[in-house]
Amino acid sequence: MSISYILTPVTPQLLEWGRECGVPISLETPAGRSVSRADLTQILESLAGFTGDVRGSAEDFTATVASEEMVNWEYKSDDPLLNQAFGGPHTSPRESADIYRLHPPDQSPSLSFQGHLTLIVRIASELAKHCGPQAAFATSDGIPAFFLPDQQTPVWDEPWLDEG
Repeated sequence: MSISYILTPVTPQLLEWGRECGVPISLETPAGRSVSRADLTQILESLAGFTGDVRGSAEDFTATVASEEMVNWEYKSDDPLLNQAFGGPHTSPRESADIYRLHPPDQSPSLSFQGHLTLIVRIASELAKHCGPQAAFATSDGIPAFFLPDQQTPVWDEPWLDEG
């Protein structure tokens, strides 16, 4: 099962929701702006060790991004039919993500991400530097994380682990 993550500009309503969820975010946090196709293209092109492709118009676009580093892995299952269809050795990018522009009714356009969380957090952090504060949440739990231009890690209801 894949989890989708939504990234949207910060609004007063999102800040209130974050506070209700226990996120230590200031209600004085300024609003961000929607991510444009040009913003996303610039960020993906700046990621060293990754290739990215943004397609579509300024209003409706999608993107894919993948690490140049590849990993080898093997699929094995207790189900012989799955092994027949998918079993054996494979090679995939170490990290990848698919990005889709969403147009929710009566709201600012937002982005939907699917892929590796570490890459999604990295892209969202960079987008906040260009577009101002952004809020993100997994569609499975709905607790927002806030990406602020001057913060290395998102503000969330639990501390983020430093992977370095």
